Amino acid sequence: MHNETENHYTLSDLIDILGVARRTLLKYIKQGKLRAFKLGNQWRVTEAELNKFKEKNSNY
Repeated sequence: MHNETENHYTLSDLIDILGVARRTLLKYIKQGKLRAFKLGNQWRVTEAELNKFKEKNSNY
């Protein structure tokens, strides 16, 4: 279960934040590099997971 008060980012948000293509984000999710969940038909990433990803991938 996800914390209701935690910020969630859509793929569109992450495209702007990380400067990568949608296809690249989907590849990261599929490979398990970026943990995400579906809310309806949209992928979401929590702020905590985004921060973990950024720590492991210093070029972001």
